[in-house]
Amino acid sequence: MTSGRFRFPTFALTFSAVLLIASGCGGYSQGCIDCPPIEGRYGLALDPGTLPSACDGVQVDLPVGPIDVSRQGSDVTATLDRMTLRGTLYATYDFNLLGNNLGQEMDGGTRGPDSALLSGRYIPAIGDGGVPRLVGDWQGNYSSTTAGNTRRCSVTRSFTATHQ
Repeated sequence: MTSGRFRFPTFALTFSAVLLIASGCGGYSQGCIDCPPIEGRYGLALDPGTLPSACDGVQVDLPVGPIDVSRQGSDVTATLDRMTLRGTLYATYDFNLLGNNLGQEMDGGTRGPDSALLSGRYIPAIGDGGVPRLVGDWQGNYSSTTAGNTRRCSVTRSFTATHQ
């Protein structure tokens, strides 16, 4: 006997999520045409917080910045703690940047996150003496392998980055 309710298949939900991500997150499908001047160097401030318990036994080095941003049309490239992130700037001033360090060893064996996502919004300078800012969320994905065992964890922090 059926309840008469329509059951939405899991496949359709997954496919819808993939389409949303492929369209540039948040439903934006195209980058900006008349883009804001996001390029420059920004000092980074991550909100404080504790690490998730999944990160126990995993080397987690949070980024300290600065963030160096360049733009070519709506294509944005940023460098944060030796990781290059690439993504899109939208007409709404929102942006998404993704990068990874997989396969790259950093100084002293510390390589930082395996991958990182920086998503947020460019806030233009307001009034005389105002300073542009970036606000949003940073997510880093970390892993550590010991004795053939790999542990993974993800850390998310809100951030503010002020133009220097």
